[in-house]
Amino acid sequence: MLWAEAKDKASVGDRLKGYAFFGHPSKSTSIFAPRIESAFLLTPAGERLGLDLKKGEWLPGYGNMEYLFSDMMLYWPGDYVFGLVRSPGVYDLSWHGGKSGLFLSRSFAKVIIHAEGQNAQESQGAWDAGFPLEILPESAPYSVKAMESLKLKVKYLNQPVKASYYASYWAWDESGDPRVQRGTTEEDGSFSVDLSRGGMWIIDASLTQEESGTLIADSSKSKHYKAGDVLEYKTVQVKTELTIWVREK
Repeated sequence: MLWAEAKDKASVGDRLKGYAFFGHPSKSTSIFAPRIESAFLLTPAGERLGLDLKKGEWLPGYGNMEYLFSDMMLYWPGDYVFGLVRSPGVYDLSWHGGKSGLFLSRSFAKVIIHAEGQNAQESQGAWDAGFPLEILPESAPYSVKAMESLKLKVKYLNQPVKASYYASYWAWDESGDPRVQRGTTEEDGSFSVDLSRGGMWIIDASLTQEESGTLIADSSKSKHYKAGDVLEYKTVQVKTELTIWVREK
């Protein structure tokens, strides 16, 4: 999966780093630099600033791994959104022993950052990055503490939608750990997660649509296809991730 990381509380004038990862947070050897279509910082006034990403190969706490990063300056007080749009790709569960069926994957990720300063205000539940599929917390995610619940809503093309979701602590295997919270939202897109411990959490929402098409592979890194292959898919999976840092009480 694609996910973003950044310090979620800072002060006006601070320079932060925003990180882009692809893989499994609990397995550092599975993480590599994602192919990113766009990276941006959304300011408190709603201005979208494009970011240039650089490639890194070592990160304390992870070790030898590939990732992307960008420097970001917080010029104004208030709430920012660091957002990532991954280049579309294809995947088939049969590549790892699952049910066969090639699908197109579209992935989005964000972190909400609060810059403290004179007249700094929360965005009052907006925090919309402009993605087709959005996870919108109903209260400031950078203020949540361990053992608290966080209410959220999912929207697709700016309309409430019923979607699948999960919430996982970074050290858990999000695909198999029984502690990972999974479910389906209400019809209005609402759901809540119980944040049982401090640290990084990733909240995911996804939709699968019956939509067929073709993608011409432009990467030779996969062992399942080569650059130039015409890949036919039958469905599209749209995923969006919200990374939050939970404080201890």
